[in-house]
Amino acid sequence: MIRIITDVKAADAARGEGRDVWSGPAAAEALAILGVPATVHDLADGPPPADEATVLVVDEPDEGTAAALLGHAERGGGLVVCGHDPGWTGLAASPAPAEALVDVGGQRLRAFGGWALPATGTGAVHARWADERPAIVTTTRGRGTIAVVGPDLWHTLVRITQGHPVERDGTPPADGSAPVDDGLLKTDDGIALSWTEDRTTLGDAPPYPHEYPPTRSLPFFGTAHADRWREVLLGLLLDARATPIPVVAPWPDGAPAAAHVSHDSDMNDDPSARAALDAFAAAGVPVTWCFLYPGGYSQAVYDEVVAAGHEPALHYNAMLDTPDCTWGFDRLRDQLAWATRQVRGARIVTNKNHFTRWEGWDEFYLWCERLGLRVDQSHGPSVQGAIGFPFGTCHPHHPLTAAAHGNRPVDVLDLPLQTQDLWLTCTDEVRDAFIDEALRRHGVVHLLFHGQHLQHHAEVRASFAAAVQRLRSAGAAFHTSAALADWSQRRRALRITTTTAGDGGVTITVDGDRDGVALLLPPHLVPAGAEPYEHVERYGRRFTQVVLAGWTLRLVAA
Repeated sequence: MIRIITDVKAADAARGEGRDVWSGPAAAEALAILGVPATVHDLADGPPPADEATVLVVDEPDEGTAAALLGHAERGGGLVVCGHDPGWTGLAASPAPAEALVDVGGQRLRAFGGWALPATGTGAVHARWADERPAIVTTTRGRGTIAVVGPDLWHTLVRITQGHPVERDGTPPADGSAPVDDGLLKTDDGIALSWTEDRTTLGDAPPYPHEYPPTRSLPFFGTAHADRWREVLLGLLLDARATPIPVVAPWPDGAPAAAHVSHDSDMNDDPSARAALDAFAAAGVPVTWCFLYPGGYSQAVYDEVVAAGHEPALHYNAMLDTPDCTWGFDRLRDQLAWATRQVRGARIVTNKNHFTRWEGWDEFYLWCERLGLRVDQSHGPSVQGAIGFPFGTCHPHHPLTAAAHGNRPVDVLDLPLQTQDLWLTCTDEVRDAFIDEALRRHGVVHLLFHGQHLQHHAEVRASFAAAVQRLRSAGAAFHTSAALADWSQRRRALRITTTTAGDGGVTITVDGDRDGVALLLPPHLVPAGAEPYEHVERYGRRFTQVVLAGWTLRLVAA
């Protein structure tokens, strides 16, 4: 169990003045995505209990709590400090740039704000800012350790995954690969990652013609920056203590990754719909089918989509000049009601905005929450040069609101999109590269298709089939958006306790719906009974993975 130390009173006071404080909610969301059991301790409740829990300090503690935390480390406990000036730990830090790159194990990751740290003679430097100043250091304190993360991970994670507020066209890169300045407000107008420093190039040189299909491999966002930062945090937490921290595996039955296919009904014509139905049936893939207003298929097609086991969803249209297709809550509500009627009242819980339209920052998520929509799929590329991970993640996550709404997590999952209509938007080498990165990050590969392209382009069908084969061979199963939301909800609801016996044995108790749940455990531990297990690599580390067969699991040294 990880104990998160936060200052709720100070955070609420800052939010009352209109200042965002991401630390507590962003840390809790990061650990929930990772599957790490955690509890929150408010500074107003006094020093935390003197137990064996690893402590993640996300807000600067008062003097008494700081002394208690340092004493925890002295006695052999582990501290991870991030998101504030770490001077109370004894490290004299200085402000870092508002935005910079950090070298972590040879990989450059984008960071927003934080502190540059001093080199220490008693610890190790794990990462450095671009100017070579230490960015992550670990020091010893008595029998314990203190890991200090200089980059403000909480601001960094929120800024990368949610971008900047969309109020005007984005500024495109000069190489021609991503013309986002098209007069349409979309999610990729708010990308916080750098077009020049954070994209991957596979050899072809600029300029890059933006044409369909591309004749060359354009630059793309090939690194999931936010996912890598969460992995860095996980590594520091796992290394901070000797007592095992069970991690809930990311996907059902311990699968290394997941896959999702969505379909947008842009043309609303029956022949392309049936071509898509045939392609998905041939691949054996259940999809989330986003229905576009106005117009529509014949009733027979809507019935066939649902009968085939596909998830009915909304493709919110705010792209027309007509009053019923503009940006606004009432239009979203009315289009959702229309789509629900088309599928004879079946519940719709997923939306993707037509053309990835977006305005503002958190308001659309709040609209979805009010309407009972559980998943939004709008954050992804609308141009070829934004393919991959423009928002730094391939993991479903709960976005946070702005200070006006308390910086709280919205009860809506953001399911990131990597690209649409393979072959028509990217070369095979770009496709393979972002799939490989999603597999490395143990996330969701989300591919979007349109029926008219599946109908008219054999190359699109062939690239889709190749991607399906690649993902299945890697162990990824295909899930609808609703199924992913169900899994995320069940996984987050689990309550896990760990007890260590005098003989070194460990007992883990799981409270909640354990169907398909697997635990990732230190590799030196194995089940004491006959439960099957395997050694796997997840998040860059080796684990013993056990798919749960009961409420308790006893572990012993291998």
